[in-house]
Amino acid sequence: MTVDDHPKSRIRSIANILPSYQVKNMGIFDKLRGSKSIQLTPKSALITAAITVIASDGVLDEAELGDLAKIARGDKNAVNDAVQVLQGGSIQEAMDLVTNCLNEKQRMSAMAILLDLAMADGILAGNEQKILQQYMEKFGISEVALKPVIDAIALKNDFSVFS
Repeated sequence: MTVDDHPKSRIRSIANILPSYQVKNMGIFDKLRGSKSIQLTPKSALITAAITVIASDGVLDEAELGDLAKIARGDKNAVNDAVQVLQGGSIQEAMDLVTNCLNEKQRMSAMAILLDLAMADGILAGNEQKILQQYMEKFGISEVALKPVIDAIALKNDFSVFS
């Protein structure tokens, strides 16, 4: 499965799994809204990016959902906007919207958060790695700049040192 083949049904299920967040769905009135595009805020952009990463491996565990809720910090509008962006277009289009919304400092911070999210279940799955690589490229972050972040996250998640 490529990033572009990412099933939108997985994105819908995220909104259903997060009980405190209700995605606004007007049903029959959707056609009347026109093609107004969603304007992402930096927070909704981060949530959009986070969803693309945590849903990419096909497994949504409790830790990932908890981390997503921490990022959202109760901001239902940001979650709704993120889900609407992901339901309304391709993953590539969502990535472009995220990239265009964030400044350089926010991109580096988002990349660190996305890396940490991807490792929440202890495994960096193939699709997670592909999406992270694409964000790294779109954000214009070099491997050299990202290496210390990766090292810190790997150290943080290495519980084998306590065995």
